[in-house]
Amino acid sequence: MTDPIINLRLPPGPRGLPIIGNALQMGGRDMLQTHLALRQTYGDIVYMKLGPLHSYVLFNPDHVHQVLVKNQKNYVKGMGYDGLRLMLGQGLVTSDGETWLQDRRLMSPFFTPGAITRYTAMMAEVIQAMLERWQAASDASKPVQVDEEMMRLTMSIIGRAMFSIDLGEEMEEVGRALREAFAFIPGRLSAGGILPISFPLPSHRRFQHNMQVIDAFIAARIAAGRKQGGDNILSILLKAQDSETGYQLPEQQLRDEVATLFFAGFETTARSLTWGWYLLGQHPQVAARLADEACRALNNLAAVDVPKLKYSRKVVDETLRIYPPTALLARQNIEEDTIGGYTIPAGSMVVLVPYVVHRYPGIWENPEAFDPERFGEQAAGRPKPAYIPFASGPCVCLGNSFALLEMVLTFSMTAARFRLTPTDPSQIGAQFAGTIRPNRALWMKVETI
Repeated sequence: MTDPIINLRLPPGPRGLPIIGNALQMGGRDMLQTHLALRQTYGDIVYMKLGPLHSYVLFNPDHVHQVLVKNQKNYVKGMGYDGLRLMLGQGLVTSDGETWLQDRRLMSPFFTPGAITRYTAMMAEVIQAMLERWQAASDASKPVQVDEEMMRLTMSIIGRAMFSIDLGEEMEEVGRALREAFAFIPGRLSAGGILPISFPLPSHRRFQHNMQVIDAFIAARIAAGRKQGGDNILSILLKAQDSETGYQLPEQQLRDEVATLFFAGFETTARSLTWGWYLLGQHPQVAARLADEACRALNNLAAVDVPKLKYSRKVVDETLRIYPPTALLARQNIEEDTIGGYTIPAGSMVVLVPYVVHRYPGIWENPEAFDPERFGEQAAGRPKPAYIPFASGPCVCLGNSFALLEMVLTFSMTAARFRLTPTDPSQIGAQFAGTIRPNRALWMKVETI
C-alpha cells in the first residue's frame, strides 16, 4: 500500500538514511544544539523520519500553542511517551484520556499556588539546614559541589512533602537509580525503541535493575503511609476521593502518581537550581542584586516574605527560559491537522521544542544572554506562548507552583547569607538526557556575606 505521506507537500528537513531515516542525527547529547541548527537551516517546521515514524518538529511559539492549547484535544501523548511509561507507568506526565482526566481532577486542588504555601515553612527549614552545612565549608574555605547539593536539597524537600521524612541522607541508591533510568530513555527513543526492554542488552538489564530499586522504594513508602498516616502528599493521595464520582486512585495508579510526583519533584528542580547558580556565578552583578533584595526581604532567614522576593522570581523565570525543565515535548495527532500551511497526517509524531521556543528570533532579543529583567516590564508585550517552561494548556505541569516556590526560596535564602563564585569560570555545556544536564560538575566557593 502506498504511504499517503508521499502525496503531501512536506516541510523541509535533512536527508535521512534508508529505513532508519534521521534517527541517528537526533541521537546523542548534542540534541539541543541540533534542534537550534535545524530551525536556523530549515525554518519553523522541520520534517524528520524516525524509523517508521513521520515526525514534524515545531519551533514557532504559535504552532506550539496550536498543539498544546488551541487544538489540544486532537493531540495525545502517544508513543512519544512509551519510554517514560516504562518508568512512570500511567502517571499524569504520561497518561491521556479518562485516566489523565480523573487523576488530574482529583489531584489539582492540592497543588494550586494557594495550596502549596503550606510547604513554605518546611522548605525554609530544609534550606536553612543546607546553609548550616555550607557554613562549615565557608569557614574552611572549601568549595561545594553545587549540582550534588541541589540534588540532595530537592530530595530532602520532596521527601518531607510527600512522606514526612528527610530522604537527603539515605537516598543515594534510589536517587542514582532514578537518574540513570531517566537518562536511559532518550537514547532508547532516539534509536526508535525497536528492541523490547526484555531483550538482554546490558543497558536493558541496568534499566531493569534500576526499576527494581525504584519500585521497592515506592512500595515501601506506600506501605508505611497506609500504616502511619500523616500530613503529607502521600496521605492526601491515599484519602483523596472525587466528590462527584467517588473515584479514588487504584493501587497501580497510586504507584504511578507517586513515582511521577517524586521523580519530577527532585530531578528537574535540582537541575534548574544548578543552572541558576551557574548563571549567577557567570553574572556577579545579577547575584549582587539578588543578595540585596534577599537581605532586605528576609529577617535573619527566619521570616520568609515570599511576595517581596520579586527579583528572585525574575532570576528563576530567566533560568527556566534558558534551561527549560522540559526541553522537548512530543504529541501525536488523532486527526489530520494543518500547521503553518503544511498538512500533518493523522498519527504523526509532533515534536515541540521549548528550548528553541525560548530563543525564538523576533521575540527574545540576544536570547543566550542571562537577563532577569526580561520578566519585568518587558514581559507585558511578549506573547504568552513564547514562554512555556512547564508546557501550557490543560497539561501544564501540576507541580509548577511547588517548584517555583522552592527555587525562589533557595536562591533568596542562600544569597542573603553567602556569595557563591565558581572555582572554574569556564563555560559549562548543556547536554540532553531527559532533562538538560550540565556536562561537568559545578564547584563553587562559598563566602559568608
